[in-house]
Amino acid sequence: MGDPIGPDWLASVPAREALAGLDGRMREAVAASDPALWAMATALQRRGGKRIRPALLLVAAEFGTARPAHLLDAAAALELLHLASLYHDDVMDRAVTRRHGPSVNAEWGEPAAVVAGTFLVARAIALLAAFDDRYGREAASALVALCTGQLRETENAFYTGLTEAEHLEIIAGKTATLFELPCRMGALLAGASPATVEALAGYGHDLGVAFQLTDDALDVRGSYAALGKRPLTDVREGVYTMSVLRLLARDTAVAGRVRDLLEVREPTAAELTEVAELVVASGAVDEVLAEARSRAAQAARRLDPLPSGPARDSLVRLADYAVTRAG
Repeated sequence: MGDPIGPDWLASVPAREALAGLDGRMREAVAASDPALWAMATALQRRGGKRIRPALLLVAAEFGTARPAHLLDAAAALELLHLASLYHDDVMDRAVTRRHGPSVNAEWGEPAAVVAGTFLVARAIALLAAFDDRYGREAASALVALCTGQLRETENAFYTGLTEAEHLEIIAGKTATLFELPCRMGALLAGASPATVEALAGYGHDLGVAFQLTDDALDVRGSYAALGKRPLTDVREGVYTMSVLRLLARDTAVAGRVRDLLEVREPTAAELTEVAELVVASGAVDEVLAEARSRAAQAARRLDPLPSGPARDSLVRLADYAVTRAG
């Protein structure tokens, strides 16, 4: 996480100072009279997190001509939307851990986790309601893309024939959307030029893809300490990540063995370990990490037309962090 007022990649002093008030604003936004709802709604927030999306919004706003009032409200809204997506994602994946602790669905049950996630969406919308209607429309459009991507992922669960192109389309919807949105919204709120808005939005999209490809690789080769959740969570639930799909597309005996193992709906721990070992040994994980680095470099190049300074430096450093982090 870096220091208490910002992650290590964040070189912008104004963004650091604003980010210091984020958690307090989020707690205010999700205040609930019901103790159980309050506990569920703040469960993941209390465990910290990278706070990348609100930081992105705050940095993107520095490329505009104005510092709008209530900018922290917009940042808090986007982090709440991100947290809500994690609640719902964990329900759909039946994940039992998140951020080094039990997932909300594991601790309170799936129906309660769905309610808590929806509550977070409602609170985020309430924060955005203070702004011009177009920001609500931007958020709604992003949520539609996110839900579509998540549904496509669910529809393709346990499908070993999913192509890499199809997987990238899913990533674009369910992950890159919530990286692009804060970049676009922050720039718009600050009155940035259309060219600047599009440069930052393109950066956010590529950054989101780089992040997810790295997560894909870490799901196979990572550890609980690095990930904050059990490795092979995605594979266990039939969500075959890029490195797995890359191996499955090969016409080899190893690919056939992995396919046979994955077609067992409830593979044992030993079988999952064998899958991971075969995927890593095939070189597919390293290939995906190389693609993630390429996407991160592409994201950084999107910033070339923007003025130099701490804001741009922050975004370049974040692109590097996206593919060099431990988890």
